[in-house]
Amino acid sequence: MKRGSFLGISLYLIAASIIIFLSVLLFKALIPEPPQVEVERARAAIARARDHHSEVYSPVLFREAQNSYDSAMATWRSENDRFILLRNYEQVISFAALAEKKANEATSNTISRSNSLRSSLSSELSRLQQEMTSFEKIFLAMPLPQDLKKKHARGKLLLREAEIDLRKENYVNGSVKITEASEYISGSYNLARKTLEEYFKNYPDWQEWATATINESRRAGSYAILIEKIPALCHLYQGGKKKYTFEAEFGSNWLGDKKSRGDMATPEGRYTITKKLSGSSTRYHKALMINYPNKTDIQEFNERIRNGQLPADARIGDMIEIHGDGGKGANWTQGCIALRNADMDILYRYVARGTPVTIIGSTLTLEEFFASRVH
Repeated sequence: MKRGSFLGISLYLIAASIIIFLSVLLFKALIPEPPQVEVERARAAIARARDHHSEVYSPVLFREAQNSYDSAMATWRSENDRFILLRNYEQVISFAALAEKKANEATSNTISRSNSLRSSLSSELSRLQQEMTSFEKIFLAMPLPQDLKKKHARGKLLLREAEIDLRKENYVNGSVKITEASEYISGSYNLARKTLEEYFKNYPDWQEWATATINESRRAGSYAILIEKIPALCHLYQGGKKKYTFEAEFGSNWLGDKKSRGDMATPEGRYTITKKLSGSSTRYHKALMINYPNKTDIQEFNERIRNGQLPADARIGDMIEIHGDGGKGANWTQGCIALRNADMDILYRYVARGTPVTIIGSTLTLEEFFASRVH
């Protein structure tokens, strides 16, 4: 081969190689860059939002982020089905950017909302627990309808579940439960308080009776018994000064005055001891019988019959005693006042027939009683 022909072929091959190389570079330059970085950023943002439970705390934003990410992936697959030079990933990038933005917003909103829910849940738990500490004991002792007691019990169960949710950082469920618990517990307590407020309208009478009884003890230098239902106590006075205080238990329907036989209520008023019973003469260790019904009780009973507050065939109660066998931790008698046997022994030793016995609702105002429950 001639030298000129060889040189020509060489130049041709070099030129062809350059053209092919430049063509490849141009082809690559014309191929759109896959949106891997943008899509990966969106995926990572959604993963962070999910780690913070944004599907629970920010469901709308999280769903929008997830939908935008799904649209990005679907559009990417659709573009990949086209000829490589005709692919356009702008819409994929737009969807991915929107998914990242919504996911970040969901994360930020979740952190803020979860902190708020945690604080609110913790605060409401504390409030309800304090309310129960100050009022639950008297609530459980009150003769209230069973459906109200059941609602209170349901509220306590929800309260415990809300406490578990708080520990597990499940603030949404905990907030739902504490709201329902509050409705049951606070609602029950509010109705109970209204009952107490109505009962304490008799406070002026109680105060008058108690003062008269103590003054009588002071003037005569004698013994007197003052019994109050809230708190449940029996006081023995001597010469106007308190000598002993015992815990007491009453009839199961203790909140209010006795109205008729069989109502399980403990009477309220001013009485005296008529008999002292011990040994085989009583079934309750020892007993002090009082003169219920007295003249006032009979008048009030007859008035209730006339006003239709009691049925015509109602009968007035009797056989009310202060007796032993108490200490059961509940109001269980049929209307009597029960003390522990050891306390009954002390009371029995000091009093006699004719000793005054005054039974009232409370020596405290309702406000003073509630304040005493807080401390």
